[in-house]
Amino acid sequence: MSSLHRFLKAELLYFFIVSVSLAFLGFYPPLNFDDAFLKKTGLLPFIDLRPGYPPIGKLPYFSLFILFSETSAYSISVFLFNALTLFLLGITLYFCVSKLNQKRALSLPLLVLIMPSVLYFTLYYSHADALAMIFALGALYFIENPSLCGALCAVGALVKFYPAVLLLPLLIFYKGIKKRVILLFSFILIVLLISLPFLLSDPLMYVSVVLSNNLRGPSESIFSIIDGYYGHTGFAHPTFDATIYSWQFARLYEPSSYDHFRYQWNIPVLPYLSTGLQIFSIILISLIARRRKDRKEAIMLISLAMFSYFAFSTFYNPIIHLAQICWLMLATLNWNKYAQISTIASFEAVNILHSLVWFTPALMSTGVMLPLSVAVILRTILYIAVFLNFARRRTI
Repeated sequence: MSSLHRFLKAELLYFFIVSVSLAFLGFYPPLNFDDAFLKKTGLLPFIDLRPGYPPIGKLPYFSLFILFSETSAYSISVFLFNALTLFLLGITLYFCVSKLNQKRALSLPLLVLIMPSVLYFTLYYSHADALAMIFALGALYFIENPSLCGALCAVGALVKFYPAVLLLPLLIFYKGIKKRVILLFSFILIVLLISLPFLLSDPLMYVSVVLSNNLRGPSESIFSIIDGYYGHTGFAHPTFDATIYSWQFARLYEPSSYDHFRYQWNIPVLPYLSTGLQIFSIILISLIARRRKDRKEAIMLISLAMFSYFAFSTFYNPIIHLAQICWLMLATLNWNKYAQISTIASFEAVNILHSLVWFTPALMSTGVMLPLSVAVILRTILYIAVFLNFARRRTI
């Protein structure tokens, strides 16, 4: 029996056991406030109202809510949709790992799938990070084909924005203007084709979906702790902000250091420092990848460049742990197996600790400043350890 067949059998059995167990426990996703608000008011996403996610990341959940208005039917359908995307992500991870290190193709994707925080945040919430990573990792898998690579990056970016960041290391990695032009052309073409219905209806509202993110503050990162903000992205914000353009909202709503959705930095240099570190690390690591003759090693370095984007971001929440752990897994495939697994497990342990901050009533009533700071600092130490290990190995 081939390794792929063994992996599929193990994954199918695992998801069957998980699905039955969670169904028995009554573990189903809750109603999404935004979707309920849209149906109640009759507003259309991306036309009358500005969601927080791109269309492919938002519309599947909204469509399920319209099709299955009953709470139980909606919750079950969202659970099945999320389970399907996580299942497909496991297969995508298998192919990516097998391309770089066949010996670990069976164990490492399963390691990601059994992580408690990955299971909880992927299956329970209406976020599409697993779907976004399918396309982002697919782009890396087909790196030899710039047109397909650009198209997959485009679809991924229309699920969650961060797969678009992959364009920067790819543009540096490709040699010759032709491949770069093909990459950008395919990316822009697919984005425009999928976005066309919304651009024709209200292009300003559609553009506002992207621009509104510039108004947001830090969240649960080392930059957030330094600036003194201990909230998260799910805190309540004005309902009316999504029905007007982002620049209108910016004029009407005064910024403050306690409102994530219209944030005023206490230390204004921090967002520029974060962006500068992201750009510097991605460019530096990508230039090193470009010089590598070994294609496998180059792909690992591009994965490290993507990991650095999350490491130096002002924004973090336990949900995007899935995305960064996938990039970390690919980046460390030439590490000692036990060192790699222990590093991945350490990030998962910190993410669980981080998550408990928001799900422990005692902490919510007494204050989250100290436990959240501890979790963020521990994760920052892990980031530093990862980059120091790469530097020690003279990989970067």
